[in-house]
Amino acid sequence: MADTANRDQSPTAAQRLAEAYLVALQAHDKPGILSLLADDFVLEVPLNASGTNDSSDSWRGLQAASVNFDIAFREIEISTLIDIEITPGRDESVAFAEARGMMRMANGRPYRNTYIFRFDVAVGKINRVREYTNPVTGAIAFGIPLPQTSSDFGAQFVTANATMNNRS
Repeated sequence: MADTANRDQSPTAAQRLAEAYLVALQAHDKPGILSLLADDFVLEVPLNASGTNDSSDSWRGLQAASVNFDIAFREIEISTLIDIEITPGRDESVAFAEARGMMRMANGRPYRNTYIFRFDVAVGKINRVREYTNPVTGAIAFGIPLPQTSSDFGAQFVTANATMNNRS
């Protein structure tokens, strides 16, 4: 399934857990995912579709994970990751994964995003996943309006847009 950048050595525990997580994620296997997670699990989403990048799309704990995986699996009908590459971190408790998503939303819209994950593991469980995606691509797929005003992005963004719009 996943290409490993460290072919001369056997995969670390973090790499094995990262691969198991991604396999279960694609299969919409919530029990399988939850079995890989530590009780104090955290999913961090530093870049969110609202444009605030305030980690408001992040969650903490198994209960929140259970609820949020239900929502994700209801919203995303087909979850396929391709070109997966899992790389060990400097520390054996860390692994990184890159992949391209070829997904379809439950409403039929395509959802194609690029993902970078950081997996932190301890005592045989994943205790943190940091998930980076293109928030614009996510907002379009989920039907979330993109920020359009100066209060959304600040005066520089509006000034740049006004300059570009005046050229049309």
